[in-house]
Amino acid sequence: MKKLILLLCFLGSFCFAQKTGIFAGLGSAYHGLVGVEETFLNDHLSVNAHWLGYDSDYDFMGGIGIAYRFNGLTGPYVFHSSEWLTGRTNDHIYHEELGGVKEERFNYWRLVFGFGLQHMFTKNLGVFLEVGFQFFAGEGGYYTYLDMDDGGLSNKEIVFPAAVGVIVQF
Repeated sequence: MKKLILLLCFLGSFCFAQKTGIFAGLGSAYHGLVGVEETFLNDHLSVNAHWLGYDSDYDFMGGIGIAYRFNGLTGPYVFHSSEWLTGRTNDHIYHEELGGVKEERFNYWRLVFGFGLQHMFTKNLGVFLEVGFQFFAGEGGYYTYLDMDDGGLSNKEIVFPAAVGVIVQF
């Protein structure tokens, strides 16, 4: 239900947006790989929908984010990004009683909090750099690390996702 409400809020935001932007980046913090962003309140508040990338073991890797920009589109900002990761593990478990292979599925929620810096060279073209702290909700707990190869969660590492990219505002 929460996911549906967040999606409806994002779609409704198109009616009130002052600017729309598209972005592409390397890394996966607030902006993700590619996405679309809406800006409000004299360029101080932004929301986005983004795609994190492609992996054949993942059915969906995407989410939404919100950022507060202290000085408008050029300058520092703080952000929160929330993504849903769903897919199957690489390790197929053989169940003799079922007579075949059973795939293990997973659904994780990735939460990233951090800060970034964006600079607009012109009214429409800019670059961003950001870093955050991530954790995952899934398998009945909270974890700091996702092994992308086998889809397993653990607390053996702490990862600070970073991203750099370009943004085009309309």
